[in-house]
Amino acid sequence: MLGEIATRGVWDVRAFETPADLFATLDEGADALLIDDRAAEGGYLAIIKRARRPRASMAAFVVGGPKSEEVRAREREEGVDYYHERPVQPDELRAALDHRLKAATVKSRAGIVGRSAAIEEVVAAVVQVAPTEVPILIEGESGTGKDIVARAIHESSRRAQGPFEAVNCGALAEGVLESELFGHERGAFTGAQARRAGVFERANGGTIFLDEVGETSPSMQVRLLRVLESGELLRVGGVSSVAVDVRVVAATNRGLTDAVRRGEFRQDLYYRLKGISLHIPPLRDRPEDIPPLVGHFVALAGARHGKVVRAVDPAAMRRLVSYRWPGNVRELRNVVDTLVVLSTGPRITAEQVDAQLSAEAPEAQVQSLLPVALHRSKEEAEREMIYAAILALHRDVREILARLGEGGRGEAWRSGLREVQVEPPLEEVEGDLSLDHLERAAVQEALRRSGGNRRRAADALGISERTLYRKIREYGLI
Repeated sequence: MLGEIATRGVWDVRAFETPADLFATLDEGADALLIDDRAAEGGYLAIIKRARRPRASMAAFVVGGPKSEEVRAREREEGVDYYHERPVQPDELRAALDHRLKAATVKSRAGIVGRSAAIEEVVAAVVQVAPTEVPILIEGESGTGKDIVARAIHESSRRAQGPFEAVNCGALAEGVLESELFGHERGAFTGAQARRAGVFERANGGTIFLDEVGETSPSMQVRLLRVLESGELLRVGGVSSVAVDVRVVAATNRGLTDAVRRGEFRQDLYYRLKGISLHIPPLRDRPEDIPPLVGHFVALAGARHGKVVRAVDPAAMRRLVSYRWPGNVRELRNVVDTLVVLSTGPRITAEQVDAQLSAEAPEAQVQSLLPVALHRSKEEAEREMIYAAILALHRDVREILARLGEGGRGEAWRSGLREVQVEPPLEEVEGDLSLDHLERAAVQEALRRSGGNRRRAADALGISERTLYRKIREYGLI
């Protein structure tokens, strides 16, 4: 019945009577799975999870009986994208399928993986604005996937058959960037042995993606504004203008509004670029996207490196979900790639994940004040350096006291005209010098100074509130 309803739409529909039939023929070309919640005696969530292995971006639609909002929320976390209560209303179901499949098509074409509300909002915006010609500014931290969203916009637009050209404005020196964007004539500078078209010319009839546009110099901003307003460019060393027809999608990891206010970015160029603004949230703000991303990256890494990794242990996944990911999706992909390469079996374990992400430094690193392993986050590295500095300072203080012939704590010493008060760096630090003890004391002190405000305490410690809550529970500070 469901297959018959869907067939009346514009999709190519295949119906399967059993899960075995589905798994035997399902390939990477499937955009969506429509399933009744009575399938396989209620094991439909397991069917969805297994069916998604070859295609993480595949949408899942479930038709079933009434469920509480709590149950629906839990099923959304398990991968259900849309739930339609029985009795089935064909027109309503087809409308939902049409809307969701458009979004699923955008996601599958561009390789966007994730089912969080934030990502669904981004995809819905792409579906709405991509067919237009309005310029788009994508904002978000480095590594969140701004380039993938830019490509999704192009591939969903009327210019999809045209070229897509991308350039990182923050990675090139101004002279090189000018030539890369606008091209140059033969003899324009030393080494220019022939005329070369820039990305604006190469993207004619298509889309140009200006990544990190906020890093451009004032003079480059003037040239960009001229091209956007006139639709014409002048090659470096050229004397005649060249007409171009491009759609511009720009991206930045810095607040351009603040840059405009400070006079670092032209206001007129800002409004030229920001016809529509899309914000991609950092991965730490959408942890529900981490499991499908991990599954997607595991499959890609396994195929690329010839490794067979079939699953990620639940404890390992919890560790990945709770990590802060300062490098966002890019960092997650690199970590998963490393885990797959170093795996010795068909499963990724919590111990393997901890070896990559653990915040605890080896004792030798703490004692030597050397930089920590590169796979650690900036916040974790800074915290370990602080702990090491505290230990070193404590040793120095004790050595000074020993040379003065005294071992007391907190006593005043006269030195010339000034009084020096010697205090241990942390309360009761002499009793226990372990990192656990020092970390517990640091958490206590941050909570005391913030008056119990956990957000301010987390900011003072340089960690997320999620990590602070975990530390509070771990050390019994509730």
